Amino acid sequence: MKYLLLILVAFSLNVHSAFAAPGTKDSLSVRGQFAWEDETITGYPAHVKIVSISNPGAPIIQSVDSLGRFQQTLAFGSYRFSSELNYHWVGEELIRIDEHESALILDVNSNSVREFTILLDTIAWPVTPKKTGILAKPGFINTDAVDSFIQERMEFFEIPGATLSLIKNNEIVYTQHYGVKHTTTGEPVTHETLFEAGSITKLVFTFAVMRIYERGQIDLDKPLHEYMEHPEIDDDRYKLMTARHVLSHQSGMSNWPRRNENGTFGLNFTPGTQYGYSGKAFEYLKEVLEIITSKDIESILREEVLVPLELSDMHFKGNEFIAEFGAHGHRRYVPSEVFLPNRTMVAYTLQSTSEALAGFAIALHQRKGLKASTYEEFFRIHSVRADGTKWGLGVRIEETTSGVSYGHSGSTGRGFISNLVFYDDSGIGFVILTNSQMGGWLSLPMLNEYLVLGSE
Repeated sequence: MKYLLLILVAFSLNVHSAFAAPGTKDSLSVRGQFAWEDETITGYPAHVKIVSISNPGAPIIQSVDSLGRFQQTLAFGSYRFSSELNYHWVGEELIRIDEHESALILDVNSNSVREFTILLDTIAWPVTPKKTGILAKPGFINTDAVDSFIQERMEFFEIPGATLSLIKNNEIVYTQHYGVKHTTTGEPVTHETLFEAGSITKLVFTFAVMRIYERGQIDLDKPLHEYMEHPEIDDDRYKLMTARHVLSHQSGMSNWPRRNENGTFGLNFTPGTQYGYSGKAFEYLKEVLEIITSKDIESILREEVLVPLELSDMHFKGNEFIAEFGAHGHRRYVPSEVFLPNRTMVAYTLQSTSEALAGFAIALHQRKGLKASTYEEFFRIHSVRADGTKWGLGVRIEETTSGVSYGHSGSTGRGFISNLVFYDDSGIGFVILTNSQMGGWLSLPMLNEYLVLGSE
């Protein structure tokens, strides 16, 4: 074992608290230092986690300076020192710390050392198979290989729970549920577990908008202020903003604008002139739809999406089902509460299963519920993000070696990451929902490469 584990054994005296004021009797000021087993790694974790073994309770999280050093006064007792997180970033490169080999146990007493080093060992990235995407290959899908791929990466990225549905030939050919809803309770993810889908909500909402557009109730190119003025926007350019601008992220609004002292905000650019992602703009369009249809958004989504596409297990507002079956998100290893929004936000409040969203993706691929001409408008390129990603109306469009893909990803502040992808030419795709802020490493490029694109 490369890591040298230092254990200093002594008797602990009168342990009452992990914290102790400097100079307090039966306490000691200790100085620690992080160091890497691999000396080529630069920088250090931002925080050290100190856990009292003698007197268990909430851990001490202490800042680490740029040289990897920290200092803390501790009451006498036994402690475990480790990095707060098992990850370290060098630029955009993620270094996975081996939590089992990178901890130090120290007995703090009048005879113990005052300075020590915590040697950090690492875990190599999982090897991605170098072959054609497993879902794109003809014939049998090796679901055991899929499960192994997902589980290995969930362990590496410390993702507590996930659900995956695979689409092939316009059918859901495989669904699997992994891990737990909550790291403390250990309650498993099941087919009933609901995950926050985040911004995938926008794609579902866009379908409802296109249904209403198709009936002539809203004009995609008519300024929204002619339907309903927006009292919070203090910028005359907003009067140019249309539904098309909102759905293609060209509204000019920030994602969630900060209001000034007057409770208003301006635009970042003239609507229709460039790309700028905005959830707030979708909420404005939602209010416009409620005005022109004389219906609340819950009724609109039910009548325009769930009923015509025969979908269930999609919830946009807090209810008893979410309270019972909702997963808990995880940020920095801490579970969040189940999200029970008291109103529908079309930018992010959808909670669903992977199967329900896969059913929605299949409906889009089969062009259900809308005219062919409406779908052409839906999936036509309207704007281009700075990184080259193209956008239709509410949908991400990517040109790949396996053809054009459509979809949307999602993330929430409570620690959920999700992705919906379908390939229009081949009729294959997938939906993955995870309950961890680290889920993006698996759900965004990595899984798409494994299932469809292949890797080099």
